[in-house]
Amino acid sequence: MESVRREPVPVLRRLVHHYHGFQLPDAAARARLEIPSGAVTLLIAFAEPIRIGLASEGESRVYQRGSFLSAGRAVAAVGRHRGRIHGMEVTLNHTGAHHILGLRMAELSDGFPTLGEVLGREGDLLVEQLAGLPTWEARFARLDAYLTRRAADSPVLPAWQVRRATRLVAAGWPLRDIQRDVGWGDRHLRARFLEQVGMSPKAMARVLRLQTALRAHLAGRSWAQAAILARYHDQAHLAHDVKAITGLTPGRLAELRRGAPPGSALDRLPGRVTSVLLG
Repeated sequence: MESVRREPVPVLRRLVHHYHGFQLPDAAARARLEIPSGAVTLLIAFAEPIRIGLASEGESRVYQRGSFLSAGRAVAAVGRHRGRIHGMEVTLNHTGAHHILGLRMAELSDGFPTLGEVLGREGDLLVEQLAGLPTWEARFARLDAYLTRRAADSPVLPAWQVRRATRLVAAGWPLRDIQRDVGWGDRHLRARFLEQVGMSPKAMARVLRLQTALRAHLAGRSWAQAAILARYHDQAHLAHDVKAITGLTPGRLAELRRGAPPGSALDRLPGRVTSVLLG
């Protein structure tokens, strides 16, 4: 398997976390649970498409996608492939995705829109260009150039209040204190989050609190200790959220991780728990 990760050029680092190029030419079929992480993922496929849907919906609504966007997710998704995958992932923060794409993020959270649906013909051309380049470094450079141009030409700029509020949510601030800090009421903050993040402040807080608990447990804490550190009412409250968001019990999730620490080769972001192999 080829797996190459790289950070974007400095001008993009407040918008884009990193790039990942990968190729599995002949592996076993696999299913992978994608846990909400507080980030946006753009998957660019050069080979076979992936079957993807929400874990909570089972097989009732499954999409077959080549290149697509996953944004505004507050529940886990399941991606399945037949063992031959080749492509790239771009991981962005939510407000960075809003700035680069120039779209209302809540409109992208229903389903898994294709790159063509998000970016039009230039999205399809980007995939063709990346697939035709001979090396990962050439592909990373093409992404740098394309995303830098998109950011420079973007007609939208996320409000500083939203950027600050996302940082405060990540720091565990109560929503009332965040509203007071940025000077916005509950309805206005929620509306701007749906526009520029793709989910409500409450949903984002729930996702990031779960990430805090998973990170603590997989770093060696008990589930009871993880619940306290993540500010859950108790361990039962944490177990409820794990099941509601991922579809797994805490014990089963930990079992499937097989001891992999947060930010392992499975994960899209340093220090976060973004993926579990289901088989």
